[in-house]
Amino acid sequence: MERALRWGVCRARDLRAAGLSPDGIDRLVREGWLVREARGVYARPDADAELVHAARRHMVLTCLSACHAHGLWVWHRPHPPHVARSDSTRTPGVIIHRVRCVPRQPVAPVLDALVTAFRCAPPREAIAAAESAVKYGRITHDELLAAFTGQRDRRIRASIGRIRTGSASLPETLARLALEDAGFEVRMQVEIEGVGHVDGMVDGVAYEVDGRAFHSGPVEFEEDRRRWNALMALGIPSVRIPARWVLANPDAAITVVRRVLDGWRAS
Repeated sequence: MERALRWGVCRARDLRAAGLSPDGIDRLVREGWLVREARGVYARPDADAELVHAARRHMVLTCLSACHAHGLWVWHRPHPPHVARSDSTRTPGVIIHRVRCVPRQPVAPVLDALVTAFRCAPPREAIAAAESAVKYGRITHDELLAAFTGQRDRRIRASIGRIRTGSASLPETLARLALEDAGFEVRMQVEIEGVGHVDGMVDGVAYEVDGRAFHSGPVEFEEDRRRWNALMALGIPSVRIPARWVLANPDAAITVVRRVLDGWRAS
């Protein structure tokens, strides 16, 4: 049953395939382990509301909605959710993507979701989601490219070509994409002797996207200061960019880096 309820929602046929009888399903509903959401559709009480909304209408999450369900890096979770259907019937509360074959599971597979995202979402958002999928081995770069072979897919293939696996977080990826869009050449995860690695370098400026509100402890605090002092001793200008700035507006990375570069060049 755990496999059938991987997403928190499933159909009666999946529960039966997992070995539950109709009486057994009814017992789980009576005891509060399952909620009957629609005819033949069941969910855990704590199931994600978007998944339940789609499952009630026998639809499947796709695009960035599915990417979010898969745990990929999604900057803005779509609202209303994006779903896949084999017809174009209007349904309130969702954005419909028409597909030839609707997957059986409540959430579209990673590759299918990303293909839809590259055709639907802003490039930075699709790239970020795909980058996390490639980084964590959910798909390969080649599998994604193979889905876009048409003459009209050149822009998408160019976006896929920007995927890297050096970023450790969504804010790092968004900052890098913003800097690249501004015309900067970004080197990721640069190792500097006597310092260690930094998130990136732009025209000789080292930068890090800092997602911690506070340091973990005195040892980490001192190590941060040692690294930044070592950068200064080497004559390498550096900047720390709060992750929340980037998540609010990735172009904040451009402003901060340009300010440091201008000051360094003027000195």
